[in-house]
Amino acid sequence: MAVLLRSEVRPSPVSLPQLKKTATALLRHAGKKQCELSILLVDDRRMTALNADFRGKNKPTNVLSFPMAGDDEWPGPPLLGDIVISLDTAAREAAAAGIPLVDHISVLLVHGLVHLLGHDHERGPEEAAVMAAMEKQLLRLLGTKNLAPLSG
Repeated sequence: MAVLLRSEVRPSPVSLPQLKKTATALLRHAGKKQCELSILLVDDRRMTALNADFRGKNKPTNVLSFPMAGDDEWPGPPLLGDIVISLDTAAREAAAAGIPLVDHISVLLVHGLVHLLGHDHERGPEEAAVMAAMEKQLLRLLGTKNLAPLSG
């Protein structure tokens, strides 16, 4: 299991070793111990560019997920995908909700991971409910209390 983590925001407002530990635990809880996950922390400017390029929305968002297509020829661990989190947006949302930034980053990380596992709340209410339940379960397994999932 490999978690590749990079922050384009310097200094990072969250502990990168702690975030990597959280992501590793999430992969274990999701039954994806053999997979590789990439996490990139960015600012709103970079997130706006990514959101515009990949979703046609010229504004920042809190988290984007990019699943990797399976490649049976790949010699390393299966590539699950990439999660990109805007620290600017996450900080605003955490402040508005009155929760620590590190806790909100955990929620965003869980949300991104559930997308990488093939779920999408934009497909309709049933899929949103499935995502919310999975997010709630993963947050509970992480020991993150009183945080609502993003889906649902």
